[in-house]
Amino acid sequence: MNTSNPYPLFKAYILTLFLFFMAMPLMAQSTVGTNVHVDIWNSETPIVQGSNEEVRGTQWYREEWTPGRVILRDNSITEVHDINYNTYEDKIIFKDGNIMKAYDPTQVRGFQFLDRMGNKTQEFVTGISDRQYGIDPYDLFRVIYNGDTKFLARHEMIFIRNRGRDIVTNKRYSEYDETVTYYLMKDGKLTKTRLRKRNILNDIGDQKDALNDFVKSSKLRLKSEEDVAALLNYYDQIK
Repeated sequence: MNTSNPYPLFKAYILTLFLFFMAMPLMAQSTVGTNVHVDIWNSETPIVQGSNEEVRGTQWYREEWTPGRVILRDNSITEVHDINYNTYEDKIIFKDGNIMKAYDPTQVRGFQFLDRMGNKTQEFVTGISDRQYGIDPYDLFRVIYNGDTKFLARHEMIFIRNRGRDIVTNKRYSEYDETVTYYLMKDGKLTKTRLRKRNILNDIGDQKDALNDFVKSSKLRLKSEEDVAALLNYYDQIK
């Protein structure tokens, strides 16, 4: 007859179950952004490249995959992955081993490219809507300047079949063609603008004399994103 006391074994079993269920929220938290709101990337690109077809350009925002993180609608932030932005499909793609996956655009608030030290180098955001410009809340915008008056860029890509012929080989080629559209956002209102002094000053609207003086004294041409960001930084100080 076995007279051993089963209580210690039962106690150990209960303790094991308790620790397992306590660990479940931690496991869910550690994988948020990798298995939530994502799917294996089933490309929607309706492009079938022929074996002899030359395609110029690319649908990728960056030539190399870059460390980055994604901010989701539920305010969770994903772990750092190698990511890229597919400007043709307007989707954030990341690598999970040898598999590429896409974040559901309806669940994304934005994403950030990072340097090797984990510092943010570029940021894209969603949540901007404007019927006049055909912009919906899921469209991604690159943030160039994020002050009281924001300076944003929208990247869009089209694919042009048989764009032209090579001048040397006379062989037809197709091409990805990117357009970058700039916007100012002031008091919640979006205004399309251009990298040109007259456009930027007119689209800001006020303090034109002070801004013009600053442009001259700082030798800004307002033909670069950096020049416009410097001007908006000054504008936010004098408003």
